[in-house]
Amino acid sequence: MEQYTVEAAARTALGKKNKALRRAGITPIHVYGHGTEPLTLQAETLPLIHTLEAVGYTTPLTVKVGADEHFVMVDLVQRHPVTERLLHVDFHQISRTEKVQAAIPLHFEGEARGARMEGASVAEDLHEMEVEALPMDLPHALIVDISVLENEDSQILAGEIALPSGVTLITDPEHIVARIVMHQGGEEETPTVAAGDVPTAGGEKREE
Repeated sequence: MEQYTVEAAARTALGKKNKALRRAGITPIHVYGHGTEPLTLQAETLPLIHTLEAVGYTTPLTVKVGADEHFVMVDLVQRHPVTERLLHVDFHQISRTEKVQAAIPLHFEGEARGARMEGASVAEDLHEMEVEALPMDLPHALIVDISVLENEDSQILAGEIALPSGVTLITDPEHIVARIVMHQGGEEETPTVAAGDVPTAGGEKREE
């Protein structure tokens, strides 16, 4: 797994003063968790954006502050609701030797033969799965081969998705990931997914 590092520095600007930081190309960040005092930091925006695009919410990285290094994962990315400009990032400190849980995105590949039938299409009912593993064993994404969907009764369950060695599935293995649906009268029949079944990464936070 490729190693990623964010170079950071201590931050004294708080509250409305963070706006001046952002105009100068600096993004406020926090590091917290794993029995350590929260760290109020800042990092150059452009390198930080490139790193965030590479790691997502599933790949661990290092936040380096002088000689100190903090092994972390992205917990929250705050962006402006209109311009999507990066405003703030929270990192959660973790241990290299302790397993963590993460929601891994699903990437759908292949062509479903069953979708060639008249009135048929593929329904993607799950777009991420919760797994547990050591941080360096977490996959960036999981591949779902929909070519196995060959008829109207075909479906793929969470427990049928291949996981790398050392990775354990937390999502209900009977949860439907993808299936063939038949349209009746122009409407698609879809099941109801209970709240809480699908984990979501990150969240929202107010601008400082």
